[in-house]
Amino acid sequence: MDFEQYFFPQRVAVVEVAGQIGARLNPREMARTFNSIAQNPRYPAVVLDIDSPGGGAAASEALYLAAKRLSDKKPVAAAIRGVGASGGYMVACAANPIFALPTSVVGSIGVILTAPMISEALDRVGIKMRTRTVGEYKDMGSLFRETTPEEDEKLDALMQSMYERFVDIVAEGRPELNRDQVAELASGEIHTGAEAHELGLVDQLGDLNDAVEWAANAAGIEKRTTLVRPKRGLLQMLMTQGADSLANALVDAFVDRLEVSKIEQALEARLRIAK
Repeated sequence: MDFEQYFFPQRVAVVEVAGQIGARLNPREMARTFNSIAQNPRYPAVVLDIDSPGGGAAASEALYLAAKRLSDKKPVAAAIRGVGASGGYMVACAANPIFALPTSVVGSIGVILTAPMISEALDRVGIKMRTRTVGEYKDMGSLFRETTPEEDEKLDALMQSMYERFVDIVAEGRPELNRDQVAELASGEIHTGAEAHELGLVDQLGDLNDAVEWAANAAGIEKRTTLVRPKRGLLQMLMTQGADSLANALVDAFVDRLEVSKIEQALEARLRIAK
């Protein structure tokens, strides 16, 4: 009998890819997690549990590349059970197959650049900004002035380059679609999971359980799972949403204790009066 296998059976590693990439979802932390899973023989297969609207272009590609290195070593499936859009869909393309619920939001293959313009607001209150640069385009995209036609051309070229890279990634992850077909779908449009399945953007309609079952079968193991999260220090944990729940619980407990204390004091006062 293999005692290690008996007491520590192999499992499917489930990794949550949830939230905005770059802010809530740190590519550096996730890359370390993927690398750890790749080196751990206890996890012969992986499922990416995706619910992300994407994020910055560089952060999304960094997370995609980390997931792709993992999928090059072990079977990796993706389950889009909420949103797998923009960078979130890019990460899903590192997996094969991709599952999605019929009502999931999938796609948004494209690039967007937004910036607030506050120059008019500053003019109204009499504030002027002085900017000195060395380099003709150093302040290109400044919030304090309109862009020039030359700057617009350069920004458009930059966005087009990012867009072409996105299309290349999807085409690589969706081998049943050629690049021209992917480019036709890369309009920035979002689809339901059912529509995405018809278009070839996802492989199967199903939920996380279906993806886990596929991963377990691919690895030839029983359908056992372990949720694997990035390792974080105490300060990082205190800054997460979980910390909000903990803080709220502590506040509630403190308030409850104050109420109990008030009741106890009132009872003691009544007893003294009665005596």
